[in-house]
Amino acid sequence: MEKTQLKDILTYDFLSELNIADDESLLSYKKTRANEKENRYDSNFYLYDTKSNETYQVSEDNKASISTFTTDNKFIFKKESTDEADVFYIKDNPGLPKKFMEIKKNVSFIKALDATTYFIEASEKKSKEDIQKEKDQAFFEEVTRLPFYSNGEGYVKENYSSFYLYNKEEDKLDLLLETDSNNRLYLSDVDLANKKALFIRYNSNENMVDEFRDDIVLLDFETKETKTLVEKSFATYTANFLEDKIIFVGTDMNKHGINEDAFIYSLDFNGKYKKIVDSDFDMAFVNSVGTDARFGGARSFDVKNSRFYFVVTDFEESKLYSINLKGDLRCEIESGVEDFALGENNIYYFEIGTDHLAELRRNGSSDVLIENKVSTFVSPIETFDFKSNEDKLTGYVVLPKDFDEGKKYPTLLSVHGGPKTEFSDIFHHEHQMFASDGYIIIYTNPHGSSGRGVDFSDIRGHYGDTDYDDLMRFVDLAIEKYPQIDVDRLGVYGGSYGGFMTNFTIGHTKRFKAAVSQRSISNWTSFYGVSDIGYYFATDQTDADIWDSFDKLWDQSPIKYAKNVTTPTLFIHSDEDYRCPLEQGLQMYTRLKLNGVDTKMYIFHGENHELSRSGKPKGRLKRLTEIKAWFDKYLKDEN
Repeated sequence: MEKTQLKDILTYDFLSELNIADDESLLSYKKTRANEKENRYDSNFYLYDTKSNETYQVSEDNKASISTFTTDNKFIFKKESTDEADVFYIKDNPGLPKKFMEIKKNVSFIKALDATTYFIEASEKKSKEDIQKEKDQAFFEEVTRLPFYSNGEGYVKENYSSFYLYNKEEDKLDLLLETDSNNRLYLSDVDLANKKALFIRYNSNENMVDEFRDDIVLLDFETKETKTLVEKSFATYTANFLEDKIIFVGTDMNKHGINEDAFIYSLDFNGKYKKIVDSDFDMAFVNSVGTDARFGGARSFDVKNSRFYFVVTDFEESKLYSINLKGDLRCEIESGVEDFALGENNIYYFEIGTDHLAELRRNGSSDVLIENKVSTFVSPIETFDFKSNEDKLTGYVVLPKDFDEGKKYPTLLSVHGGPKTEFSDIFHHEHQMFASDGYIIIYTNPHGSSGRGVDFSDIRGHYGDTDYDDLMRFVDLAIEKYPQIDVDRLGVYGGSYGGFMTNFTIGHTKRFKAAVSQRSISNWTSFYGVSDIGYYFATDQTDADIWDSFDKLWDQSPIKYAKNVTTPTLFIHSDEDYRCPLEQGLQMYTRLKLNGVDTKMYIFHGENHELSRSGKPKGRLKRLTEIKAWFDKYLKDEN
């Protein structure tokens, strides 16, 4: 088989957003592929027939957005959005989809209540006057909230959606609930039978600073009244209807800060709640296993047949669990869960493995319903366990194609972001590309990573301490176990937290001959005021602030040690990265230039913190090209 090439990222099919008809006859999903020529991603809807095992494409305009199933199990989707209306089509026979209805709003969510009625979330269509006003005022931003911008979304705008019932037969919209700056609601669940909805309300103080203590709000469709059931007690992941109660996942963050793992609670309609898991329940909700080989949304929570289903990260595996109101907990799927959809008797799910992107599977069966194999050679990944800072960790080693035990290889230490995420052995294009080009890739999940319990992930006040020790011990052991690693040709790289650790590492050791720092944090003291999460994340994670404990904040900042750096380093940043803003990379770049160190920086216009995972195709290719060229120059003596 051919080796993995840099541009193979353009050929992958990314499957996402799995949904299911009520009678379990059909599954819908999106298939997305990069479009290099137009520098975008093309997405279309597909249906999978669970009886015939056939798959067929439904939309063809490459702009798949929202969809749902009708109550009689037909598939409808938004096909276009004009200045006047959003147009929906239906697939209800073997022929082509046909026009179904028009809704004179910008619809962002739709769910069928009955044969003629749909619950929707939508915003107003902009008039020509409003569009012109926005253009006229594009030369300034008015900032009143904190956070004042959000990565991937830009500066906070006071634009809010509302919730309606839409009657298709009468072409009539019935307003249920409006939102505004003082009532910022996120839809969490809809009870079709009882005509109710659950929302999570994001709270701010009187000075419009987000508080991270949410409300759980109940809406009754018939009375149009809302009732606050839980007020400012938890940071809430989800709230769902279950039997005659509500089940929700939340954390009070009192013991381990903002990264504290959550618990599961039952809640009655009078606002009384209780924990339904043991106090030692210690699971990291949602899938946080990192890869550059996924694209699109996924479900993390759902309910079916008196059970609440949820995805967790357990060590390096994403698993699906379920629980009932009595606290009966069971593992439904033990690995690789990217997305899932619940039938009456089956669970369908997307799974990523070592040699494939998201594939469709069904619980209890070894059959692959929709294959999505990588067509190129996949380098083997070996593992070994080791102990560091009194905990057992796993080290990963990706061996080059045609690995020769008698040869020495340039080697890259890859550090994941987060820090509360992790790497595993699922397919990672970037790692495979380097392995195909003659590199050994090594990585591990140091303290701070997810999946091993909250005590393990809590490194507040110890950034660059415990985690750095873990990484350097891992490198030492990898060299000991794999003498093929060339100690004179070691590189280190990573993004976000991985960029932070790259910056910190090159300020503390000269063992690495080249480095690539991406979308990094370098200075906690300035990060505090410029990141969309900085004003709470910096103080929480460093256990310090710039007024009362500046030295502690400064001691954990890589920029403090940048005067020591002699490692040739490439910096990569995006000018719309509001998570780790551009100035963080510029500070390190500037100091290394003053050190006389060979350094270079690429700034990607119009990209944000997600450049490596969902950035535009040309940006992703340029990024990989320059990272490879940098390491080839210093670790392979290639100019």
